[in-house]
Amino acid sequence: MSQSPGRKRRFLSLGALNVLLTNLILQALLLVLSTGLATLLSQLVNVALGFVLYGRWVFRVERLQKRAALRYGLLALFLWWGNWLGINGLAGLGWSRNLAALALVPGLAAVSYAVQKVLVFPPAAQPSVLK
Repeated sequence: MSQSPGRKRRFLSLGALNVLLTNLILQALLLVLSTGLATLLSQLVNVALGFVLYGRWVFRVERLQKRAALRYGLLALFLWWGNWLGINGLAGLGWSRNLAALALVPGLAAVSYAVQKVLVFPPAAQPSVLK
């Protein structure tokens, strides 16, 4: 099966929706919870929502599997770690943390898309056809 039309566009659109929703949740949680707990809960919402949105709507997976969920969770941890190190590294070079976080978004999104496409939601194996 060839790449479904508009997959990158859907990834960017749903990614923006995911970021918007989880940041609204984060802002609300920050009003009533500690920063650590608020960010943890909003990140869990982000991961759960992202797994379903990207799996179902971007990569058009019919049935989400535990193996894909585990891989998506590991990807989320890797991206969180990369974001944290990237922000700290750029801040060490004199960048503001907010600007550093914004600058990292395109690269992290590209890595996320590529890893999801190849490792998290790989295309179904096609039966070989003998000619």
